[in-house]
Parts: sequence; structure tokens; C-alpha cells
Amino acid sequence: MRIAKILRLAVVLGLLATGAACGGGDSGSGGDGKVELTLLSHYSDGPSKEGLDKMIQQWNKENPKVQVKAQVVKFDDLLTTMTVRQTGGRGADIVSAYGLWGGQLMKANVVAKVPDDLATKIKAEYSPAALGAVTTGDTLLGYPTELNTYVLFYNKKILAAAGITKPPSTWAELADAARKTVKRDAKGNIQVEGLSLIQDGDNKSVHPFLSLLDSAGGKFLGPDGTPQFGNAEGKAALKFESELAAAKATNPSIMPTKQFRSGGVAMAIQAGWWIGSLKTQMKDKYSSDVGVTAIPGPAAGSKGSLAYGFFMGVNQRSKHADEAWKFLTWMNEHKAADSQVTETGKWLADQGLIPPRTADQAEYKKSLSDPNLAPIYDAATYAMAEPNQPGAYEAKTALHNSIMGVLADGKNPDDALAQAAKAVKPQ
Repeated sequence: MRIAKILRLAVVLGLLATGAACGGGDSGSGGDGKVELTLLSHYSDGPSKEGLDKMIQQWNKENPKVQVKAQVVKFDDLLTTMTVRQTGGRGADIVSAYGLWGGQLMKANVVAKVPDDLATKIKAEYSPAALGAVTTGDTLLGYPTELNTYVLFYNKKILAAAGITKPPSTWAELADAARKTVKRDAKGNIQVEGLSLIQDGDNKSVHPFLSLLDSAGGKFLGPDGTPQFGNAEGKAALKFESELAAAKATNPSIMPTKQFRSGGVAMAIQAGWWIGSLKTQMKDKYSSDVGVTAIPGPAAGSKGSLAYGFFMGVNQRSKHADEAWKFLTWMNEHKAADSQVTETGKWLADQGLIPPRTADQAEYKKSLSDPNLAPIYDAATYAMAEPNQPGAYEAKTALHNSIMGVLADGKNPDDALAQAAKAVKPQ
């Protein structure tokens, strides 16, 4: 799922911190002993809502004493809604949240610790990328749900027209392909961008950079929140980007989610969810024009990616935490009808997302109808998990500002990284 801009995040996180002492889950018990659990999520329309509603309806039919009620908001409003209701003592029993918020939610005592027996089971059955995206320190925040990894999308026809017969497998080949495929008009304005290094949403330069950083063996943040991106690997990755910007083979003012589909971008580092959008937008041209491969590293055989995820956890102030965990366990473990995969795995895969459970991933990889999905699934086995400790979002913003200074203004990449590292304040 696309990560949209999070408005007034600092205010929201401040409310979380000041509201930590407020109590009360939003659940209730009737006089007949029936328990009602509330589940707050951003699954507000389309297949995401339909699939979740279907599972809730099945649970409610089979468990008349414990009923689940869905509460839905748009993603842009999810963190704010979670915060306002929590501070007012009306927090939902079960929350669906973006992994990046995990550290702040844990610090503010919004999400409860996963019971030890469940945590052991989850850690044994879910992919490392999925677990990493929803773990803060040693604390698992809940059941991993959505999982996205970054890969290299490319226009097969544009590369072929430039004499490139196979997708790039090293940084040198990637830079060469970007320079060969860029097209400019008589005034030097880019008509076809060689390689896009931004994504849609907030802090748009960070995820592609972190994917390249991972391919070089680098890290974003340490376990204590200290910056790790200013080392040799980070400098090499941003130097790679700066040289493409200097050669005018990349331009951060061009939005790939708008220009790629019409042939205005040759290659782009993007998250796997993009496949669903491209299929809808490009229709028959999708299969003939779009290729996907791993993001190459500086040396042959090296590759990298970034994984980010969502999770469902239980509110620390829920009056019915046991029932909430029982529902989440059922939701994430029961099998789909006439299938070897879980219902949740099917729900996510039907939306073009990677099921986070290892067994579900393996089952789907056996019969992928779209070959472009294979690199996306494979990346879940090696991708860097997006850090989510307290302060991670602020660190991400500082890094984005510095990267954009390099891509848009030609600043020195080493100085930019040093400036970003200085702005990171571990919490």
C-alpha cells in the first residue's frame, strides 16, 4: 500500500506521549456476558475492506459471545484518529498500524506486548522482513499484515531501443542504462527520465536510497536509533545518486507514478504494490512493457531492498485483551476454504501484496501468474526492514531533506549525509 503524507505528525506524536496516562479501551460487555471488540484500520474501501469484513463476519457467526466491530478511516487519518481516541479513553481494542509508528506507539503505551507464547509462534512462522518491519528493539508489536518490498521496475521497450538486452545487475550497469535511456528536448528538458530515485508519498527520496544502501551492505539506524548511514556504504550510495543527477539522468521533480505508465520514465525503484496500479493503468501494455528485477548492488551478485509493513496489535488498555488476541490468532491462522494458505494470506495476495507468513509466501510462489511478482517475493528474504524505534520517522525526514539537497540542488553528498546524521536525535 502506498504510504501517503502524514499530516501534522509531530503534533500527533506529541499527543500520544501526553496521552499515555489516559485509560480505557473502546470495548464493552453486555449484561448477557457478550463481549464487543472494536478493530480500527485503514481498510476503508475496495478489496481490502471486503476481505477484512468477510473474516469478521465469519468470526462473529462462529463466536456469538465475542463480537468484532470494524471501525475504518482513511490512511491519512489513521494515526490522528488512533491518537485522539486513545487520549479520550476510547481507543479501539485492536489497532492496525504502519510499522514505522511502532516505536512511538510502544513508547506511548498504546500497543500491548504480544504474549510470549504467541510471539514465539509468530517469530517461527513469519518472514524475517515481515518481522523486522513490525519489531521495535526486541519487542514484537503484533501480527504482521501488509508487507511491501522495493524492486527495480523498467520499461522493456525503452531499454531494448537503447540496445540494452538484459536488466542491469550492478550499479555500473544501472548508471549506464540510465544515461543511455534518458531523452531530452532541444532545451535540455528531460522527456524520458533514465532512473527515478523517488517514490510517491512523504519523504519520497528515502526508500529508494535505503534500498541502494542495503545493496551495498549498509544500515540506516542502529538499534539505539543512532545514524549508521554516514559510513562508506552510505557515501557510496549517495555518490551514485549524485552522479546520475549531475548527468541529468534522474530528476526528482518527475513523479514516476504518473510518468512511467506513459513512457516518461525508463526505470524506477518502487514498492511492489505498484504492480496493481500499473496493471490497471496500462492494461494490455503492462505485460509487453513492464519488467521487474532486483535492485542491483555495486558488485555483481549483490542486491538490496527495503521492506516496510503494517501490523495488527492489541491496545494496552483494552478490557478484553485475551479475547482480542484470540480473534487475531484465528484471523491470521485459519485456512481459506479449499486452500493451503491462510485466509489472511489470501486476502493480502488478492490485493497484490506479499503475505507475511513464510508458508503462504512459499505456496504462492509456486504458482505466480505474473513473473514480475517473483523478484518482489524474493526480496522479502533479504530486504532491510524499515526501522521503527522512537525517532525513526524524524530520522527519515532529516535524511530525505539531505538527499533532496543533493538531487535537486547539487550539494556535496558527503556533506549532506553528515548534516542528516547531525539532525538525528536518538530517543
